[in-house]
Amino acid sequence: MNRSSVRPARRTVRTAAALAAAALIAAGATACNDDDPAPAATASHPAGAPAAAASAAASSGTQGARTVQVGRTAWWGGLKFEVKSATYTPGANGDYQVVLDTAVTNTFRTTAVNYWPDLAIDLGGTPVTGDQGTAVPPVPGATNPLPITFRGVTDKSHPFAFDGASFVLGAPGTAQAVVPLGKGGRAAVSLKPVDLKLSGTSITSGRLTLDLKSAQVRADFGDGNGVTTLKPGQRAVLVLFDMKGAVGPAGMAVDGSVLRLKLPNGQEVGPTVAPIEAIYPDRPLRQDQAAWFVFSGATDGDYTFSVTDAPNAAAPVKLTGTGLADSGPLS
Repeated sequence: MNRSSVRPARRTVRTAAALAAAALIAAGATACNDDDPAPAATASHPAGAPAAAASAAASSGTQGARTVQVGRTAWWGGLKFEVKSATYTPGANGDYQVVLDTAVTNTFRTTAVNYWPDLAIDLGGTPVTGDQGTAVPPVPGATNPLPITFRGVTDKSHPFAFDGASFVLGAPGTAQAVVPLGKGGRAAVSLKPVDLKLSGTSITSGRLTLDLKSAQVRADFGDGNGVTTLKPGQRAVLVLFDMKGAVGPAGMAVDGSVLRLKLPNGQEVGPTVAPIEAIYPDRPLRQDQAAWFVFSGATDGDYTFSVTDAPNAAAPVKLTGTGLADSGPLS
């Protein structure tokens, strides 16, 4: 896998007025797009709270602190977010904060992820931007706890509600993962990667041999360096392999022109990201190489990955995928 960094787009800070409008819209959301039961909520009320404080809370629209259990997972940009729970805490003057308790895993083997994706709670179509503090994404293969804080304002007529609220990863106009926090809101979209079954582990064309390690269909990102963000419905196939060459003294140059992917519908595409390497007799092996292929029209079925050292014939391997639609809508 190349060692470039994933660089999602910057988030946009929303004004307090936008947050208040979001709460107004969220309060009216009742339609349920999720088949799972509504998260269980727990409420807490401080013992011995003065009557004056209770009256002030009622006039400002605040409610007691409460927590809902979420228990969902979403992916974006190579990161896996396990969303455990969401806790609402009211302030004294109509302000509030919601904190998501999450655990985040860097799913890449060797690639650092240096930036977080856009993180927001969608309240009836208006995003409330999240704050992950000073935390940085985990190193490849690691899992770290990550509390994410969202701050807003409300009043008596427009209280905050988990029903209609959704945690969203990714910028508008790109593929977004969605985690409903209650009833209604946006439909759940995981963007979970789908592993492809390899029909073989080694292919050779002429001087080039590729030893395949794994292959996936990804809905969360289009390459390992942050250049290609997927649009809604698009997919990317990621193939990881070691590459070795039986070359003469002059060696050989290798780039993406030797790689192809044939889709189940017969369409053939070249890589959007691929190795650019020089192979020599004393350095014949290049490990942990990655090729990314971005396309629309993904379906379940057989994908064919091939390498060609012209004028030799292509060497193919079949990659079989099922359950692609479970990750999110397909274009």
